[in-house]
Amino acid sequence: MKKIISLLGVFVLAGCVNPYAYREDQAVQASFTTKKGVEETQQCILAAWQREPLLMQINQQQTGKYFSIVSTGDNADVFSDNGLTKINYYSLRGTLDVMSGKSKRIASIKSCL
Repeated sequence: MKKIISLLGVFVLAGCVNPYAYREDQAVQASFTTKKGVEETQQCILAAWQREPLLMQINQQQTGKYFSIVSTGDNADVFSDNGLTKINYYSLRGTLDVMSGKSKRIASIKSCL
């Protein structure tokens, strides 16, 4: 019984950790700049993505200089770079993007510039 409880505990904790390090594992799909503030831009993108969730949970997080919007298939990093706010968009969506998620995410980002 103790082994089962321990094993369940490991699975629960593993679910809280995101082993996928998209910045290191993926190339930037699209990059944008704006003169708006970093946090303002992050909140705008978060709200735009939440209006059209594309069957995925969407969250925000801050890690170091990155104010990120993260979901299962798409991520956006918002950060300051030489006095401008820069947005890097990453996507796991391949050529079989049946919901046109990539173009919808990019359009949402553009609406916040």
